[in-house]
Amino acid sequence: MTAASEPEATTDPLAVDTARLVAERLGLDFPARRSADLERGLARAARAEGIRGVDEYVSWLRRQPTESTGWHRLAGELTVGESYFFRDRAIHDALERHVLPGLIAERREAGVLRLRVWSAGCSTGEEPYSLAMLLDRLLPDRERWQLTILGTDIDPQALAAARRGVYRPWALRELPGWARRHFTSSGADRYELSVGIRGMVTLAPLNLVSTGYPSAVTGTGAMDLIMCRNVLMYLTRTAQRAAVERLQRALVAGGWLVVGAAEGSPELLRPLAPVLFPDAILRRKPTAGAIDVRTGAPLPVPRAAAPVEPAAPRRAPAPRAAGGPAQGAGPTPVQRARAAADRGGLERASELCRAALEQDRLDPEAHLLLAAIRRERGESDAAVEGARAAIYAAPDHAPAHFLLGSILLQQGSTQLGRQSMETAVTLLSSLPPDEPLAPGDGLTAGVLLATARAHLALVS
Repeated sequence: MTAASEPEATTDPLAVDTARLVAERLGLDFPARRSADLERGLARAARAEGIRGVDEYVSWLRRQPTESTGWHRLAGELTVGESYFFRDRAIHDALERHVLPGLIAERREAGVLRLRVWSAGCSTGEEPYSLAMLLDRLLPDRERWQLTILGTDIDPQALAAARRGVYRPWALRELPGWARRHFTSSGADRYELSVGIRGMVTLAPLNLVSTGYPSAVTGTGAMDLIMCRNVLMYLTRTAQRAAVERLQRALVAGGWLVVGAAEGSPELLRPLAPVLFPDAILRRKPTAGAIDVRTGAPLPVPRAAAPVEPAAPRRAPAPRAAGGPAQGAGPTPVQRARAAADRGGLERASELCRAALEQDRLDPEAHLLLAAIRRERGESDAAVEGARAAIYAAPDHAPAHFLLGSILLQQGSTQLGRQSMETAVTLLSSLPPDEPLAPGDGLTAGVLLATARAHLALVS
């Protein structure tokens, strides 16, 4: 398209106000030069909601909570969801030849056969499924590993398509020859991804502009690798900084973040260290290890199995909060367990949870965190048991009902999972949207309520 055919930037006060509203609610950036894109996206979303006219639709949006499905659907209309398998071969070559083998070797040497990777903004699933195929190729003993491959997106329609796992030939255009065995023709120019690869990936709704991560409840912490490509480019600078800060906290020491080539300035991504590969730059979270700048190969990182626990922070005594530790008592076992889990020390975190339960068998937070850890370790049956123990200790504990529902849905127990999610929705609806649910991770009742509703929408 030539410059002469570009749509003219608008100065319409209503359009400017709508762009401001979208920036405030979704963090999406629509400057005046992109006003036509915004208008088209609003029109499509209005039709999907059965509302006549953009003005009426915008008025309706203003009355909806930010974490509602209506806003999530609009986000899907305002961002480009087009993707394909093994998109950007240079990045996947770096992952296949350097990053993933380095992580695998380090975990083998440590005796902890566990990897956690996350495709943040996974659209219709091509990226997390590409990661699954890579790990299947790189791990001849895959059945021995505790693998978490998480794919999240704000768009419920994209997630529904990802769960179906059926793609057109265009999505397979960069597929390596060795990966074609994972697809079978389903007729009419459709190819279905194998159940085995689909089963390696957990798909879940998540808004990267929200405060719902990293969190043990949503399974978004202690990641070794996060792919977040072609997402930051849509956000305002304020939203970009907030999202990158949370993504960095979601990484373990020595973990990797992959963003689009034009998405991250050194200032935005600091203190992540750029690591150069042929035709690709990846970022790595600081670690006691070092990086060979000549080859881009990571040197060994500290073992995740036995992280050093932080000392209790030195601060002036504060009044004791209801249900909190006494003045000068330092972190509780559950708080220390959460800190260990955030760093990837799941074994140590489990020990601390069990120590807390020895002191109080009815501590719902200890049961909940232990259940979340068991899920991250691939022990789904034990995780279900732990979530139910948390509910037994505190029947109105909404995060425990949410966690139980998400595990059951992942296991394929749709009816039981839906019941647990519906209970979580009922409990969360009675709480103020900004009420914090877990100390220190930013998860609020409103964010978890929207996530629970999005899970229910996917199984309706």
